[in-house]
Amino acid sequence: MAMDRPSPFFRGSELPRLALLAAVALAGWGAVWYFANRPPGPAPEPPLRAGAPPVAVEPDRSEVFETVTDRTPMTFRDNAAYAYLLEKARAHSPTELAAQARRDVFLTHLWERPEHYRGVPVHIQGAALRVARFESKLSKTGWLYEAWVVTPDARRYPYDCVFEQPPDGFPIGTEINERVAFNGYFLKVMKYQAADVARGAPVLVGKLGWEPRPADSPVKESNKVLYWSMVVVGVLFLVSLARWVSQLLHYLTFPRRNGTPSRTFPDEIPPDDLQAWVESQGDDEDAAPP
Repeated sequence: MAMDRPSPFFRGSELPRLALLAAVALAGWGAVWYFANRPPGPAPEPPLRAGAPPVAVEPDRSEVFETVTDRTPMTFRDNAAYAYLLEKARAHSPTELAAQARRDVFLTHLWERPEHYRGVPVHIQGAALRVARFESKLSKTGWLYEAWVVTPDARRYPYDCVFEQPPDGFPIGTEINERVAFNGYFLKVMKYQAADVARGAPVLVGKLGWEPRPADSPVKESNKVLYWSMVVVGVLFLVSLARWVSQLLHYLTFPRRNGTPSRTFPDEIPPDDLQAWVESQGDDEDAAPP
């Protein structure tokens, strides 16, 4: 006796619903990864207001900058200017340096006319993505810190910010996301290798400002809500997927029904049966009323 084959495991709108649930799960986990790994945006600053003519930019014309060449790697030819700017930054408090720094100088200015801004104090605010520490005889402490900071005006092109004293508790590493402010003197546009592409980064020498974010910041709280929401969606998707996989395996396990009917009819009628049927028809006609 042949076993009945179960009905198809995809019925009606089940396949579209599975596809929709999978798309929601993939998109949601993509959003979780994006929001968890993107650099924090810098805190908004009040925009500059047009008013009295700004003070003209005056580059530092010290002779130590005569050997500085832009769009080249840092070499010993830059050491004199490097030490000079470290000394200038060391002579000012963070508040004093912040008061001197210009807020109307952006990466475009430094990239197009670096010689015009040599030694000019510049203020930037953005996200530090990488912070390294290295020994240096140019520093009184014996150590220098280098932070790669991206700003809203050029997110793909970071600044190379050099400083001597980091704030207490400031993280050091290759993959960090910290909101910082930096006030420093512009040295040069430094050439560096990013993967297989040569790029340029403005080098600033000065002081870094940073405040740790609270543990229960709104960004982290929103990420938690998004994370657990996608966990629920992921669990629902896995449960639905397991159900359909189980039905698929059950569907493939049973053999195909052979389609043989339970009752067969012969092609020929025995003569005796045919004669009995004819006689019964005659009896029916005799019994009919006139």
